[in-house]
Amino acid sequence: MNLLPEHGMSALFLLHQKDLMQFLTYKVRCAETAADLTQETYLRIAHHPDAGNIENMRAYLFRIANNLALDYLRSQTRQNKRDAGPVTEDFICLQPEPDAALSDHQQLEFLEQIIYDLPPKCRAVFLMSRVEGKSYTEISDELAISPRTVESHMRKALELIRKQFD
Repeated sequence: MNLLPEHGMSALFLLHQKDLMQFLTYKVRCAETAADLTQETYLRIAHHPDAGNIENMRAYLFRIANNLALDYLRSQTRQNKRDAGPVTEDFICLQPEPDAALSDHQQLEFLEQIIYDLPPKCRAVFLMSRVEGKSYTEISDELAISPRTVESHMRKALELIRKQFD
């Protein structure tokens, strides 16, 4: 029998602490969890009433660490089953958040009001160009104005819209 006083157990634990951390990190694949489990291993031996009667303390430490790792992994498996597993792209809603949708809707209404408030020729030129995708030449033919006038109306419309947004 190897009778160790309590400070001897601490020294023995400190001697094997790095190896325990590596072992647990390998088992649970998370350094933070491994650190927690290493600390829990120490607490288990520190509160063990017959810790001084353990013949192979290193094996005992690794047995406790292994059992704690298994308990942790089992609890993670149960939690994943209970919670339907980790969140994946399949579960993520691709719709915008309600606040963002409301904000976008308000901005759209604001833009519609700005466009509605444009002078009639500017509004017509802007909508034909930006909404219908027509060229300045097509717009000039349709409205019976010169391409230079179309350009002027477009410049004025963009300037008025920019001022309203600023």
